[in-house]
Amino acid sequence: MKMVKGQTFIKHKTIASIVTPLGEGGIGKIVVSGPEALNVVNTVFKGKGIDDLCDAGSHKLYYGHIHDRGEKIDEVILNIIRQGDSFTGEDVVEVNCHGGIRVVMRIYECLQAAGAEGVEWDSLLSQSLENSKMDFIQKEALQELVQARTKLGVKVLLDQSAGALSVALKQGLEIIERIKHSFSLRGDGENSQDESVSSLANLIGGLLKTAPFGVALTTPQVLVILGKPNVGKSTLINAILGEERMLVHHEPGTTRDYVSEFISIEGIPFELVDTAGMRQTSDMLEVMSMEMTQEQLLRADKVITVFDNSRNFDQEDEGILSVLSFWQTAKSSGELQQKASARAIIPVVNKCDLPAKLDKLRIEAALQQPVCCISALNKEGFKDLNRRLVQKFNMAYKPMRPIVFTKRQYRLLSKADALVKQEGDCLTAKNVSDRTFQVLDELKNIFKTCLEGH
Repeated sequence: MKMVKGQTFIKHKTIASIVTPLGEGGIGKIVVSGPEALNVVNTVFKGKGIDDLCDAGSHKLYYGHIHDRGEKIDEVILNIIRQGDSFTGEDVVEVNCHGGIRVVMRIYECLQAAGAEGVEWDSLLSQSLENSKMDFIQKEALQELVQARTKLGVKVLLDQSAGALSVALKQGLEIIERIKHSFSLRGDGENSQDESVSSLANLIGGLLKTAPFGVALTTPQVLVILGKPNVGKSTLINAILGEERMLVHHEPGTTRDYVSEFISIEGIPFELVDTAGMRQTSDMLEVMSMEMTQEQLLRADKVITVFDNSRNFDQEDEGILSVLSFWQTAKSSGELQQKASARAIIPVVNKCDLPAKLDKLRIEAALQQPVCCISALNKEGFKDLNRRLVQKFNMAYKPMRPIVFTKRQYRLLSKADALVKQEGDCLTAKNVSDRTFQVLDELKNIFKTCLEGH
């Protein structure tokens, strides 16, 4: 539905959407939004302290039960948000219930029977955009919020949905307009716009520095475990996961496929991938498994490469180092400036509880990184390993800090950053040229595209 000129809000159908993953939490949430939201929920809700939700105040909580034809379905807490305050621009009722699949679905069906149209989460966001209640970045934040894997991710995305990044980008637009206005008034003369250009460059640069952290929260980094057979990769991943997820066998090379699990370290999610051992073999199944290992390596953002402290450095270890050298070269042109630097490879020496035979200095010299000594069996040394996994991220997050959290945002701001650097002389020149205004218009369009999503 399109905006009508002079109309503040568009009246939509009343819709209901489940906004929490089914069966994945103790609390389930269904959002009802639209002109009849209060009446729809009134039909199935019996609460304490209120008879008619149409009399409810905005941002008020109400306790009660959902009923279906006289049967009590579940106890719930409603959060009422009136039209002018809600993120959709419509009256909103958030129904918070127990998180079991059956309960959530039963309430969802009751609300539909009462007159709401069941929809996907995106329909709520469409209402918000059409009613000018949020910009595209806030919509992206809410879309990512539904799939957030850590509490830190939820915290950051809630702040971005509340406008933290949007405010920073609007400040950038204001700076661009200020530069443009100063040129229009002066024509030429002193470089009074230098300070504004510097402020714009600093703003863009500061936002780009947040991208590795923000994108890691929404797109878990792929962390591949690499090593020759029987160095303890499966034992290591079991220790990281905190439980026996894989069968650990005494015979070398028994993990023939790759296994993927999601973990959280200091609030940063990772997709942890265990792969088949790397070695020369004529076994067709193992050849296929090692080809799969190569595929997983190409996806990897970080690699934990495991060596055995109780065995001498050998040709298989040398082969691992060659594979890592190839990986660094292949990943050197990746997005987000996450090039395969030395810090993206974490050399781990396992079985450090046993007498040492491994030449650790040879590994450190090849990878230009100190080794991390652990005993996966005894679960020792993991504090240092975890620290090294997240050391590239700025973990000191403060509320409402603007964070770049999608690759789309990163690419646009990188384009703006390159433009400011390439055209710096033009933007600070004493003599105004057509190119000056062209560059400013290009920057303005980049910022607007970031905010509006066109």
